[in-house]
Amino acid sequence: MNDLRKIRILLLLLILAISTGCNRDEDSILLKFLGEYITEDSCGPSNTVYTMVIREKNENNKELYLENFGGYGATIVARVDDKNPDKIKIDTYSDNLHIVGEGTINNERNKIVFTYDTSNNGYSVSCSSIAKK
Repeated sequence: MNDLRKIRILLLLLILAISTGCNRDEDSILLKFLGEYITEDSCGPSNTVYTMVIREKNENNKELYLENFGGYGATIVARVDDKNPDKIKIDTYSDNLHIVGEGTINNERNKIVFTYDTSNNGYSVSCSSIAKK
């Protein structure tokens, strides 16, 4: 009887170790960001709604492609922040437009809030957007 109890305890501990060892974000730091998002964007006086797709560019460099960012067809590169893995940083050029900002994903992993600035030839616009899966 004592051996059976030990086996049950060991099995319970094994199941507990396996279940706590699985974390959806451990496989890839990029995984939580990947997917298709409906995005509501506000830049200056204009508001747009568009579909944006986020996909992996380079896992080792923690880089992502943001396809159709801003709703005008551009694909930009973003990088997961070293200090906060729930944040992506943007500092890139696309179609003569300099884009600098960041996006933070929520705990449920279904919404990213972006704040960013775009500039071209001395003209700058502050933007914000909410992207929902």
